[in-house]
Amino acid sequence: MHLENTGHHGINSLFAKAHSADWDFERDVDWTMRIEPDDPLVALDWTAFGETPTFQALPERVRVHINRRGVGRILNILQLGESVAQDVCAKIALALREEDYRNHAVAQAMDEARHHLAYRRFLEKMEEEPEDIDPGTEGMFDTLLALEDPTQLIAFEQFFLESFAMTIFESLQSKATHPLLKRIITLITRDESRHMGFGVLYIEEWLRRQTFEDQVRFAQRWLPQILGTILDRPGPIMLSRVVQRMRESGIDNADELGARMLREQQEIDYAQLDSIVQAQRVPHLLKNARRVGIMKPEILEELGVSEHPLVVGTLRANLDS
Repeated sequence: MHLENTGHHGINSLFAKAHSADWDFERDVDWTMRIEPDDPLVALDWTAFGETPTFQALPERVRVHINRRGVGRILNILQLGESVAQDVCAKIALALREEDYRNHAVAQAMDEARHHLAYRRFLEKMEEEPEDIDPGTEGMFDTLLALEDPTQLIAFEQFFLESFAMTIFESLQSKATHPLLKRIITLITRDESRHMGFGVLYIEEWLRRQTFEDQVRFAQRWLPQILGTILDRPGPIMLSRVVQRMRESGIDNADELGARMLREQQEIDYAQLDSIVQAQRVPHLLKNARRVGIMKPEILEELGVSEHPLVVGTLRANLDS
């Protein structure tokens, strides 16, 4: 095979970093560390509704249980997501003819295999059956796995999902209190940042070669999805899980406390969204939407979202800060 390299400096450097930043699943992680059954694993305000006054007034043992169940659930989703990503990367490597694109896809597949093993072993050390993965997440993964076109796969996996997941990784990394969890999340986040970077660089380059009409079509597919994801805050579905965990801990008035948490969470959500509108912070999804070029004025005007508060805030922000 004589595959041409695109010469894209950013993507070629990502493949080089995949070697220099490589880590060994056994050697670089101390799997002898114990996980005690009463260890919350993360700070007690990490979970959904964890910042509400009502949650923080719960007995510590209840908050520990809720946090621990939340960690188990998210790690279970992530370990499944890593397996899905392996399949996606295999499809990309087989479909693309550019050497640097294929190289990155193969390197990412190795990363995802390692991540899957790390999540699975940590879950085994917790010695708890994780909560079922919700149908919405399963459906999203099924939709992704059904795709064949490499650009659609990269847009969904490396551009959208990796950008969304990066917020979860960073939250876990900053809030993890158990050293084993913190170690594996730190290593995984370093890899995932590289995967997200590939998605941004690839889509940016791909869009540059498309007609304006095709750029608009791409933006029409993904920008509403991105805005909807940012606006989707912890609500009744997630609350039902927290209420169930309170019941498991022996809280009799869990429904009443849950309703109070929901009201308090709405105030927190408003403040967090306002910080985006005021350009004080920009989530990765919005940063990367701007970086690939789907927030150009003419595209936003075509889609009728030029005045959307989250769009306005993102365009005002300094992405280099």
